[in-house]
Amino acid sequence: MSLNTERHRELVFPATLPLSRRAALRLLGGAAIAGAAGGSWQSSAIARQEAEQPVHGGEITYALSSDPPNLDPHIASGTAARAVKLMVYNSLAQFEASGDMVPDLADSWEISEDGLEYTYALKSGVTFHDGTPLTAEDVKATIERIQDESVGASRQVELLNINEITVVDDLTITFRLEQPNSALTEYFALPETAIVSRAFLESGADLNTEMMGTGPFQLVSREPGVSTVMERFGEYFDGDLPYLDRITFVPYPDENTRVLAIQGGEADVADYIPWRDWEALESDPNLKLASGEYSAFMAVQYNVREAPFDDPNVRVALGYAFDRNAIAQAAFFGRASEITGGVIPPTSWAYNQDLEGMVTYDPDRAQQMLADAGYADGFTVTLMSTSQYGMHQSTAEIVQNNLQAIGIDCQLELYDWATVVQRHAAGDYQFRIQGTAGDLPDPDWLTNFFGSGSPHEASAGFSDPQLDELLAEGRTTLDQEARKESYLQVEQRLLELAPWNFLVYRQDAEAVKAEIQGYEHLPGLLGYFSGITLRKTWIEES
Repeated sequence: MSLNTERHRELVFPATLPLSRRAALRLLGGAAIAGAAGGSWQSSAIARQEAEQPVHGGEITYALSSDPPNLDPHIASGTAARAVKLMVYNSLAQFEASGDMVPDLADSWEISEDGLEYTYALKSGVTFHDGTPLTAEDVKATIERIQDESVGASRQVELLNINEITVVDDLTITFRLEQPNSALTEYFALPETAIVSRAFLESGADLNTEMMGTGPFQLVSREPGVSTVMERFGEYFDGDLPYLDRITFVPYPDENTRVLAIQGGEADVADYIPWRDWEALESDPNLKLASGEYSAFMAVQYNVREAPFDDPNVRVALGYAFDRNAIAQAAFFGRASEITGGVIPPTSWAYNQDLEGMVTYDPDRAQQMLADAGYADGFTVTLMSTSQYGMHQSTAEIVQNNLQAIGIDCQLELYDWATVVQRHAAGDYQFRIQGTAGDLPDPDWLTNFFGSGSPHEASAGFSDPQLDELLAEGRTTLDQEARKESYLQVEQRLLELAPWNFLVYRQDAEAVKAEIQGYEHLPGLLGYFSGITLRKTWIEES
């Protein structure tokens, strides 16, 4: 993602910086990590014009598509859970509705000339919900927890490159890397790298059920499956935020019930609006949709430990069996685009147009390739999906029909979302429908899906040394054009091995009452973090 001109003016480039280094600053991939080749980076606030001045007070009910399976900020467990966690925790940086990355708990950061040392200056006056001040020791304890394999943190692999953490003083911390990582600060902007109190960790608190951070809201009550209630944290460090006094998150696993809740006024915001309902909600004067394109993609994910999916020839063949246009129309009512090449979306600087059309709907070719692989008579398999999200179920039903049409006996098992999450983590499936997204603009997000040691490798058993080398090459290279070439080879390798068959990129939306202001759907791959704008959400006075 290249920097737009307006945003470019806001970056602080030292006036004495040599021309070659200033050029390097512009060549690193990512929204606002363009300073990662050396020098310092500090953001100024982006002025946003509001029709009316935000007001404090009031409470809203947020209708979630699922109850959070866990509350641990370092373990990703879906967008609904992330919205809850974003209220309680902060990270060193954050993404805004504009798509820009800006400081959060960090006030600024500096990166050494060789790209191996990152020094973060923390904001002063930040306190945890228990009243204790944020210090560099809390940051150190957090990163060490994420690196601990026994924790199962979602970003463990990405942060293992940090081999030395030095607390310089109470508000300064330095990370020394084994190799340059052009996406590091973007990783520090993710909810899954949220900073947790060292004392809270050492107290033996169970982060799956207890929450205590520096965020705009603090947890006051939780009844699993019923509600999670947050109240405004009066000592929040970020100006007048938050505006709301209270947010009550209520799970509505049934899509129809969730839509009725927002239409009937029981809820003020509702996530994962079914695509069949978009038109009706868009025409309702009491509601509005917050939506974005290329926010997530649908795919078939294979457990490569399970025959016949241990054979890449089978996986590649099945890529031609799936009718992506039928999925776009039936599951998403046309609000999706087919993926016929690489999975990096057109909104990224690393997108490769030349890969388009590499994998199309061609059932005859799929059958011939399966015969060549020794499966002329087909086989019997079980597909795992969820009935909790219509998009997953509809996609699964089309995939099932497509496979049956080429002689494969495909059984479909549908579970609630929490069960799917558990079975995915345990690797307890043959293949499944996956709906997910890259978690940051930088294409190094692919590491979290396909790098050795990643959560998905633990789930599905897929690992490839050549792919690891290409991912490392893309991560450690500073020149953007060279990085783009690396990611072209990454995507070509993924098409050769097909650990996943990519299906469609979809649009996503939340429904919001007309009087609710400040809530926005983040652009592109950041759509999963839209809950962060709840800290800026307010209720327009009638």
